[in-house]
Amino acid sequence: MPQPVPRLGLSAVEWLDEHGAALYVGDISDARPASFPMPMRQVALARLGLPLVDAAALDELADRCASPHRWSFTLVLAPPRITGTTGLAVHPLAVF
Repeated sequence: MPQPVPRLGLSAVEWLDEHGAALYVGDISDARPASFPMPMRQVALARLGLPLVDAAALDELADRCASPHRWSFTLVLAPPRITGTTGLAVHPLAVF
């Protein structure tokens, strides 16, 4: 049986909502294997309409930010327009 990985719980979803998050980009969301409830899928996405970018590889971005000590950037996402989908691959771009 696979070991569960860290996950974001309902308190994290509440925090995102209270702070007006428009998007979640991260490498941790719902636990694997899935547990019930799945806060990011069933609450953040389905109930709050918060778009999720899962499994983001953030190590390179963190390294690029650390070098000049610059942590602000514009995030650009351009998902393809395909009607009726529930998930699409995107290539996030950080513009400094």
